Order: sequence, then C-alpha cells, then structure tokens
Amino acid sequence: MPVYEYTCKSCGQYFTRYLSLTRYRDPQACECGAVAEKLISAPAVRGDYEAYNCPITGKRIEGRKAHEENLRRHGCRVLEPGEVGSATSRRARETAELEDAVAESAAQAVATLPRQKREKLEAELSQGLDVQVTRT
Repeated sequence: MPVYEYTCKSCGQYFTRYLSLTRYRDPQACECGAVAEKLISAPAVRGDYEAYNCPITGKRIEGRKAHEENLRRHGCRVLEPGEVGSATSRRARETAELEDAVAESAAQAVATLPRQKREKLEAELSQGLDVQVTRT
C-alpha cells in the first residue's frame, strides 16, 4: 500500500498515512483536527536483503521477509546508525570490567591459599606459566 506524507499548516505537524490507491485523493485530518496538505515526495523503492547466516542460529536467511521474521523470532532489531560503535564500546568496557573483577577475585583466592601453595603458584608464574581468561 502506498505511503503518503502530509503537513498541517495549522499546528505544523508532519505525518504519514498508508492509503489505498482508491483513497489517495481523500482529505486527511491532522490530530489537531485541521485538514493537512499532501506533500510531494520521491517514491521509495526497496531492494531485497542480501542473503546471510543468522549470527544466533547459523541458519541461512534469504530476503527481507525472512530477515524480518528472524528478527522477530529472536526478539532483535536492526541497529540504528551509531549504535554499532556504541555497542562495541560498551562491550569493550564490560569486558574490561569483567577482567578486573576476575583479577580481583583471583587475587582474593590466592590470598587465602596456604603459604606453601601460594609460593608454588608464584614460582610457576615467574617461570612462564600463563593464565588466560576466555569469555564465551
């Protein structure tokens, strides 16, 4: 169904309406009650989505309809411009906070070890034993 854009000269509000072709000439009222003026706007032609694998399930998603159904199924939405960078920054901050919390927790656990075990651990670490935290 076509989308039509309107502006109200009375209150200045801008709005869109989905109207069938048989109703496109019908006057449209604004929320304030005044009759709005139809705007001339460029038509929008939407291409189909390029196929991709769902990052959650790995299932192949082909086309706009499948994409929208997949988003609904997983309770997701398309990120707005700028959100990708924001999400990346937030993830980096959360990872750093997690690493700090793990380090603090490990330091507390080591502090409660008996002296001999603590000295053995310190010797192993000084000889090149490497401990890595993997987040899944």
